[in-house]
Amino acid sequence: MWILKGTVFGVLAFVIFALIFFFTKYSIRANTAISISTLRYLTVQNPWFWTALVFMVCTGCVCARLLSEVRN
Repeated sequence: MWILKGTVFGVLAFVIFALIFFFTKYSIRANTAISISTLRYLTVQNPWFWTALVFMVCTGCVCARLLSEVRN
């Protein structure tokens, strides 16, 4: 169960940090257009995007494991 909790926590944390990154670094505001190729370059084609996703899921799993009860 801790693996599921950690994965969910890691993915949610990744999405929140990614949105904060996009809104602060690229100043994406309401009624602003961004091309699909730019968005694809910043996400799917960027290896740092996938590295950060794996890192956040692993961190979430470690945190969930450390905070889970030890069952005998």
